[in-house]
Amino acid sequence: MKNELHDILKIKSSELESVCRNQGLALTIQRRAILEALASRKDHPTADQVYEDISSRLKGVSRTTVYRVLETFVSLGIAKKISYPEAKARFDADTSRHHHLNCLSCGAVLDLHDPSLNDLRPPAGVEPEFAITDYSITFTGKCARCRKTEG
Repeated sequence: MKNELHDILKIKSSELESVCRNQGLALTIQRRAILEALASRKDHPTADQVYEDISSRLKGVSRTTVYRVLETFVSLGIAKKISYPEAKARFDADTSRHHHLNCLSCGAVLDLHDPSLNDLRPPAGVEPEFAITDYSITFTGKCARCRKTEG
């Protein structure tokens, strides 16, 4: 697991360096730290959670900086923003096509990697009106932990 995390961080760091170089953006300590914090988590953290992760390591960083950097990552394709009605936006460093399980009780967001969901075709008649470039599917329900505690 530790080697897998190391590999993920190395790939995402390389991706950040390449994108910053191509876009003429500075590769700041804040951007590196925020990406590392995001990529090392599997729970799709909110911007506030990322801020909590880095604030003790990176003195002087503000919540506004974290929000701004995360939004920059989304616009550059380094991260995805996962938003659900009536919930805080969450961020995901895994930009490959995958889907999510969303717990209605605790708000947990879990990855769902199922290749059969990646080949869905839009309903007939959608394409002329709307050009779909990507999609993700969210299943909502209750996670095992919440079902157990709600008994």
